[in-house]
Amino acid sequence: MEYIQKTVKDNEAVSKIIKGWGSDILVSRGKTYKTEDLDGILTYKKNKIIGLGLYYIKNNECEIVLLETFIQKKGIGTQIIEKIKEIAQINNCKRLWLITSNDNIDAIKFYQRRGFNIANFYKNAMDKSRELKPSIPLIGDYEIPIKDELEFEIKI
Repeated sequence: MEYIQKTVKDNEAVSKIIKGWGSDILVSRGKTYKTEDLDGILTYKKNKIIGLGLYYIKNNECEIVLLETFIQKKGIGTQIIEKIKEIAQINNCKRLWLITSNDNIDAIKFYQRRGFNIANFYKNAMDKSRELKPSIPLIGDYEIPIKDELEFEIKI
């Protein structure tokens, strides 16, 4: 597997993946992002993207806006986080953080096992997110209603 920094030439492939989920925008804490505006780490295997992590650095903080792997339990997500953490350190970030929804039990477990702590809980925040991205479903993983946002962080 090969982990590389996302470049302009990768934007079309990444955008195609995101559009496959119903929209070409990502929403985090009431802010919308386009994939071409985000930096990222991509994992390739045989010229196919099998993992991606998109992030945004601002005010000495690094937000992981998206982390997705298409092959589970092979360490791909963990390696992407480590690469983003290295970039955050180089950029003098004090924390690495992300948002996930309350239904995403697998992600909640994943992040906690990698040292992230719950930093904030935003009750009913998904209502605002749906205003920005109506394609967000009402029901998510494990048939859990998608209502709240959880903020995870790790200090750098």
